[in-house]
Order: sequence, then C-alpha cells, then structure tokens
Amino acid sequence: MNINLFRANWRKFYKRAFVTTFIITSLLTMIDQGLSNPLFANKIISMKSFLDALLQIFYFSVGSGLLAIITLIALALLRNKS
Repeated sequence: MNINLFRANWRKFYKRAFVTTFIITSLLTMIDQGLSNPLFANKIISMKSFLDALLQIFYFSVGSGLLAIITLIALALLRNKS
C-alpha cells in the first residue's frame, strides 16, 4: 500500500470532486427550473423547496467527494510503494 499517495492527495481529490459536483448540480438545477416539468429537482416556489434543492446539491457534492476518497484508497492499495 502506498500510504504517501493517500496522505498527499486526499484533500485535492475531495475538493475537486466536491466543487465539480456542486457546480454541475447547481447548473442542472438552474436549467431545470426553466422547464415546465422539472426533471432533476422540484420547482422552487417557496423557501422550503429552495432549502430542499440546496440540501440536495450539497448532499450530492459530499457523496461525490466521499466517492473520490474511496477511489483514492483503492488506488493507494493497488499501487506499489516505490
């Protein structure tokens, strides 16, 4: 196991996945609001639906960051220490 690979890169992997997912899901939600029947999120008509949309974006971003960490752990396990 190459633990140095994990130590050096876990913050970068998490931030990259979090920010990318946050931007993409935010753009999808904004585009989706212009449709008559939203596909991705509910129509934002109240403060509660706005908070639900924000939480959905945040949860997807956190999940994507955790998936990136799991991928980095798998890479660290598979890579030989040189």
